[in-house]
Amino acid sequence: MSNTIYVIGFIVALCYVFFSIDDVIWDVAYLFRGGTRSTSRKIPLESLDAVPPKLLAVVIAAWHEDGVLEPVIDHMLASLQYPRSMYHVFLGVYPNDTNTITIAQKLAEKYDNVHVVVNDRPGPSSKADNLNHIIKYIEQFETDHSWRFSSITVHDSEDVIHPYELRITNYLIDHYDALQFPVFPIQRMPSFRNFWAGMTTGTYADEFAENHFRTMQMRDDMSALVPSAGTGFVISHRILENMQTKPLFPEDSLTEDYRLSLVLAKQGFHVHYVLEKVPRLLDNDKVIWDYVATRSIFPATFRTAVRQKTRWIFGITMQSIKASDIFKRDELNLAGRYTIYKDSKAKIANLLVLPGYLVFTYFLISLFVQLPIMYPAYTFSWWLCVFLSVMMVVRQVMRAIAIKNVYGFKSVVAACLLPPLMPIRLIYGNIINMCATISAWKLLLFRPKKEKQKTKIVWNKTDHEFLSQHVLYRYYRNIGDELLEKGVLDPTTLRTALKQSRQQGVRLGDVLLQNRSVTEDQLIQAVSSVQHRLFVKNLGAFSADVSIDKGELEELLVYPLMKTEDYWVFAQTNVTPPDAYKRLKLNPTRVHIVYATKDSILKALHTPGDPRASREYRSISDLLLKNKITWEQAVLALDHQDVTPNILRYMGLRSETLEYSMAAT
Repeated sequence: MSNTIYVIGFIVALCYVFFSIDDVIWDVAYLFRGGTRSTSRKIPLESLDAVPPKLLAVVIAAWHEDGVLEPVIDHMLASLQYPRSMYHVFLGVYPNDTNTITIAQKLAEKYDNVHVVVNDRPGPSSKADNLNHIIKYIEQFETDHSWRFSSITVHDSEDVIHPYELRITNYLIDHYDALQFPVFPIQRMPSFRNFWAGMTTGTYADEFAENHFRTMQMRDDMSALVPSAGTGFVISHRILENMQTKPLFPEDSLTEDYRLSLVLAKQGFHVHYVLEKVPRLLDNDKVIWDYVATRSIFPATFRTAVRQKTRWIFGITMQSIKASDIFKRDELNLAGRYTIYKDSKAKIANLLVLPGYLVFTYFLISLFVQLPIMYPAYTFSWWLCVFLSVMMVVRQVMRAIAIKNVYGFKSVVAACLLPPLMPIRLIYGNIINMCATISAWKLLLFRPKKEKQKTKIVWNKTDHEFLSQHVLYRYYRNIGDELLEKGVLDPTTLRTALKQSRQQGVRLGDVLLQNRSVTEDQLIQAVSSVQHRLFVKNLGAFSADVSIDKGELEELLVYPLMKTEDYWVFAQTNVTPPDAYKRLKLNPTRVHIVYATKDSILKALHTPGDPRASREYRSISDLLLKNKITWEQAVLALDHQDVTPNILRYMGLRSETLEYSMAAT
């Protein structure tokens, strides 16, 4: 009996070492390469606005999402700090999902940049099929408008998108083929009162914090496979052109996102992992670092978590990855092939939880009951257990560091210290993964032959919910956040100004200007960003209407940029009188407003010149008058025309075909 117990213990310990030792080696190799950049900022965020905005597309595949779709899109368009005319949202729906269609059409009527894409077939087909159908629609949309989207960003219908996501996408997409932003599950602030209620959601938070704070960054730094997370995934137009007529997302996999990542890696396309953070001032005047990431609500019950993870494990380890992928010599380097092995081993490693916990239970019982010794002191199996214990402590420390950076110390206590060494939440999460893996194996081995022969996968989606408005408020950016992010203010100066603003009952901006903490240029840029208005630097690219008295314009601090039959476009300052345009008695009376500094307006009013003589100005004005571009796009193009040649083409507002036809004319 004692020999049998020893053999069982030895095999279990050996299996754990075999499936864990490579992770330790990977961590050590990464640290020796200087892999400590995951907590540092790599993008000069203060320079994001210097890059002209390009047309970007956001796609959302929806099936029975009428309960969350409207608040999601409302929040997205209210919080994203990117010119609204330069991004378009495409909602993929099904003809037999009338409730979702009704909501989607309501949103399309409400917002000019939201479009409804009804699938050709009734739902649910698969998420991949839905996304591929949206992409076909976008391609036709580009042809009809003579536009070109620089990228397509995939999101889920319950996502809370960070306000800076599109700004960073616009900055990076010229340099990378694809981008993956972090995904961090939303959880309630842990406490003893909600510890058990938040157990399942907490396991998602722990795992995603470790993977998306550390592991994904390691993969990117080591030029390994960076898998798509299915949301917050950005695909450049270069990839779409390379795929030509082929469907982008594989429709024969439950995890089309991972399969696509693998296909792209084999074709030599690199997915860059974007781990960036920006400062944010809380209501208690405490400054925290906020990661530019997608936040989502994940399953809160054991059953729904097992169902979702079954799909992930089956789709990744049993559908997407083949043994030949690990050993085949192709575009994947050694690190890339290793990460494929690392992902695929989950279908075996997750099953070790059961024997491992049985052995641990046997050990606990042996402390109180006389039982045969499983690991005699100083034997090989005993040293294996010592080594495993050290590895376990190290991995817990690494996980705790990741959780601390993403969620704070309270989450570390709930995830790693209740109790120490063998935390309840870790055990619970491992049991979920084990049950999901068993379900995945059942799905592989015991599916009816008819289902195995199916070439199309049916969408096995998770039901979603969204946050209330008062919770969403914390995801908006304010003027103080903007000034902190650009490095204009330090937290101490901002706190002092906020206190003074409350005491005096005046605007924060007025206090900052009075204290000379910021310049007018810095303040009005922050104001325009928060109010989702354009800030124009180059007023010399426009021509003031001579029919308006310049004395009035100077007195009111406004400058006319454009005029059509239906509206005016004016630049104004932060102190322009609210009734300025009534006093001007304009015809037509409709006015669109952008921001500029006082000095730039006065300079433009007193500087002679005729920018209308430039070829770029004529092209832009012609497209505006023909309704080929919007007034906002025209202003952006003129303001950035000195940054790069052929600004319209760079921004995606003029295709090569249209450019050729205009030149010929």
